[in-house]
Amino acid sequence: MTVVRHCPAPVELPTGVLPAGDLQVRLERLDDETVTWSWECADEPIFPTPLTTLPDERPSTVRLTSGPDGFTLRHEGVRGRHAAALGMIWDRLLDAPGSYPWMDTLRAQAAEATELAEKYRRLQAERDAEQWGGPPPPEHIRRTYCQAQQLARIDRLLLDRIDALPPARQREVARWAARRALRVAGLEQIGWIADALAADADRPLPPLLTDHSAAFQRLMADPEVPHTTVTLDSHPNAIGVPPGGINIRQQSVAFAALIALASDNPLVAAIDAVYNAAVAHGDDRGRFLAGAHTALG
Repeated sequence: MTVVRHCPAPVELPTGVLPAGDLQVRLERLDDETVTWSWECADEPIFPTPLTTLPDERPSTVRLTSGPDGFTLRHEGVRGRHAAALGMIWDRLLDAPGSYPWMDTLRAQAAEATELAEKYRRLQAERDAEQWGGPPPPEHIRRTYCQAQQLARIDRLLLDRIDALPPARQREVARWAARRALRVAGLEQIGWIADALAADADRPLPPLLTDHSAAFQRLMADPEVPHTTVTLDSHPNAIGVPPGGINIRQQSVAFAALIALASDNPLVAAIDAVYNAAVAHGDDRGRFLAGAHTALG
């Protein structure tokens, strides 16, 4: 499609760069009557999330010819959906060279978008602080299926310190936490549980413990397993936990610390074991967390 404009008085074809918000138009002269029109990304975008998609990746051609009734501008190779807008742009460029009134509208829109983006950033920071006890942790933790967020809410520094450990140390911390959990829940002397924990660090857990459903069924069915409770604290984002917390069986959450050792990922094993061990300690959780920091060295 071609955009055509007639001017009775003499006009000149603009050259150089025309601003268009996050984009700009480069006009390069080919001869006295012809320039090329090329869209490109602006050197200094104005929106918080800059536009990078060009309206047209192909250059188009602008010709200015003179005749008995004045001058005729023809912008050739225009996409149909852009014709009306380009027509208005050429009206402005030909009537007031060097003036770009559309930039006032774009700057106002950019300011509004920037304000909204900042508001969203603040809300997200507040949400992250609530969920993670501070700024969000590295991506590999956020993408890992484990209880990292729960641990962060009770001791963010401990989560960061566990993440900084080498894998071998993370395994050691996981086993340390599992031992503490079983001890506080009275499971340390249950034969088959003690045997699982006593396995060499380089050996996997017994098959029974890798089948979580079967393992917990055996735990619930074992008459030698004691039955005590601890309170799981509530949290604004917790699902199914009333404001005052909920009582859970101490042996179940302590056993979960042991099950965590089955993870192939040392970081996941350490995080899950430490968190479940902390819950298993109930009101004595603070002392356990202090001991965990000491154990990390």
